[in-house]
Order: sequence, then C-alpha cells, then structure tokens
Amino acid sequence: MGVDLREDLYKVNLNYVKKEPYTGSFKDMRFKLVKYAPSEEEDPVLRLWLWPGPLCFDKTEEEKKIVKEYPFSKEGLEEAVDHLMELQKEES
Repeated sequence: MGVDLREDLYKVNLNYVKKEPYTGSFKDMRFKLVKYAPSEEEDPVLRLWLWPGPLCFDKTEEEKKIVKEYPFSKEGLEEAVDHLMELQKEES
C-alpha cells in the first residue's frame, strides 16, 4: 500500500498549497496540487494535475497530463485527496 495523504507525516495542508505546489508520486503516477486563479477577478480553485512517470511535470507532454479542478476550500482539498487515494488503490 502507498502513502496515506491524510496521515500527519504526508497530510496535504491547504495553507501550504496556498503558497507552494504540493507534489508527489506513487509507482508510475505523478501528481501536483496548486492554487490556481486564471485572473485576479476570478476566485482561485484547487487544480490537480496527474501524469504518468517517469518524467517530471515540465518534461511531460501536455497531452499526457490530466487536469481536475476542485473548490479552493477544505472540502475541495478533501475531494482531491480522496481522488488521489482512490487512484493509488487502483495502482496497487
């Protein structure tokens, strides 16, 4: 089994994501969570990128990346983490 992103050591924190991308991987799955706002007039969202390894985000072709968006809130973060945990289970 992989890492539980809800456990203290690896727990994703919304305050962290406000300032820095949260990245990780499991087997061949890579992910990045970021606060994203296309403009200052729009409310930010939590953007989740998923892509296959072994390459890093910048070296991976755009068409291989999957993008999902969630509300930038505690609930949105929980949805994103639940999605990542489900994908991790599938990869196991």
